[in-house]
Amino acid sequence: MKNILVPILIFLFTATSVYADFDSPKWQFAKEIRVSGSQNLASFTIDNQVYEHANENLSDLRIIDSNGQEIKYKLSVERESRELETLRFSVRDLAIKEGEYTQFIADLGREGQLHNSITILTNSVNFRRQVEVESSKDGQNWLLVKKADEGGYIYDYSLDFKAKNTTVYYPQSTSRYLRIRILDKGDAPVQVIGATALNDVYFGSRTTNLTPQVLEARQDRDKQATVYLLDLGARGIPSNRLNFSTSDRNFNREILIEGSNDKSSFSSLGRDVIFSYETPRFSGAKGTINYSEGNFRYLRLTVFNRDNPQINLSNFEAIGTVRKVVFENGKGSNLRLFYGNKSARFPDYDIGAYLAYYSTNDVSSAVLGQEVNNQSFEPAKAAQKPLTERYPYLLPGVLAMAVVILGSLIARLAIAVKRSR
Repeated sequence: MKNILVPILIFLFTATSVYADFDSPKWQFAKEIRVSGSQNLASFTIDNQVYEHANENLSDLRIIDSNGQEIKYKLSVERESRELETLRFSVRDLAIKEGEYTQFIADLGREGQLHNSITILTNSVNFRRQVEVESSKDGQNWLLVKKADEGGYIYDYSLDFKAKNTTVYYPQSTSRYLRIRILDKGDAPVQVIGATALNDVYFGSRTTNLTPQVLEARQDRDKQATVYLLDLGARGIPSNRLNFSTSDRNFNREILIEGSNDKSSFSSLGRDVIFSYETPRFSGAKGTINYSEGNFRYLRLTVFNRDNPQINLSNFEAIGTVRKVVFENGKGSNLRLFYGNKSARFPDYDIGAYLAYYSTNDVSSAVLGQEVNNQSFEPAKAAQKPLTERYPYLLPGVLAMAVVILGSLIARLAIAVKRSR
């Protein structure tokens, strides 16, 4: 019986320890959570102080009530989403007016279908073209729904890397016919091999906008590039887009974006292209740099000028997707958010399984108070070095002594063998 009971007790103790991993002295920081409302759930947005002092993946967030009990929560990322409906249509009357434009008509088959964009399929590379879009209900009377000088342009950049956009958006329409005109204006025609019409409904994510400090703007003559070093002000803030302004015109530049938390070790976040043209044949600009989401404090932007004059970028704005915490409300009082435990694991709560059955009306709003130091925090003791590292001459000394003793034993053995003969 005792042999069975001991393993059971060990299992129960281990299971309890795994579930309840919150031990106040291990968490360095805390914030009061103020809830306004009495709905079943409540939520707050992660602020910059939490990003700065929590783990990079936010695994150490714990919500604790006045009784010291953990409150279940779910970390939510308010990502953008799209509802795409691809429409069938036929492309006809494809024609080229040399030196002026390429034109075709898209027939969606019937009137009444919602659509707001068309993607032009082409295998042409390294081009920029303005595009006009007209719509018609009968194929005879046409209305201009997208002007070329109002953001209607397509491009392809295929040199050291590839950046491409051949989709043109226009106000939502139910017309059966679209007439697409790609303005060549003296350039070689873009080869059209097809097109796709879409009803593209975009639901923007909730974002946070940050104005970074420009720490450095220098010329790298070896790379023929301009390098900008930007400081977002805190470690851990997520970002995936960078807007900028420039008064320069008629340029096309490759961009490398990198991230770091120490200004010395940088990780690549991606490459993109920026351009601005004001010419008789094409006018358009791309003043946004997109990259893989990172949570770095410092962003390094390298603009490759090659043999071209440098361009000056300013008014930087970093954009990131908001992180939100949704938690059970009404389970306790004096709620506090604890964070700052490097060894904490992600909690495994079951709230995510039933969160979908609640609506936004069931969620109260909450805000975080000022950051305070957890008075019971005990810094983790540094692991003691092995004995051989603390006393580096110990092992060689022991080995030398062993050699001496072994040599003495061998000598005595040799003498004894000689005497016995």
